[in-house]
Amino acid sequence: MIFSFSNSIEKEINFEINQTDIFCFFHSENAILLPENFWLQAITSSLKMKKNVLILESHFTHIPLLDTTRRWQVGAEFLWLAPRSLSVLLEAHNAIPVTYEAIKKLLITSK
Repeated sequence: MIFSFSNSIEKEINFEINQTDIFCFFHSENAILLPENFWLQAITSSLKMKKNVLILESHFTHIPLLDTTRRWQVGAEFLWLAPRSLSVLLEAHNAIPVTYEAIKKLLITSK
């Protein structure tokens, strides 16, 4: 499924990935709109349902090159999470102020 945290007009996402929910910080016509302040709950819900999560910060015309053997991948303008990354996210939730930027920085330095 595709979820959007924004009403701002942007292009439609025209790709799907098996067993992956796509979240974006921009509006896509084919996305379900969610309030941005529920971004962490939405993402952890997908991970709990054993779905991968791809978070897009800007519009991509194609799927970013993903390394699905890892627990997460921090890329330019995206973050990819496997279900096994959930424990790190929940631990971070207790340790740092929970913003998308803070989580992304933490994952860059974590193993």
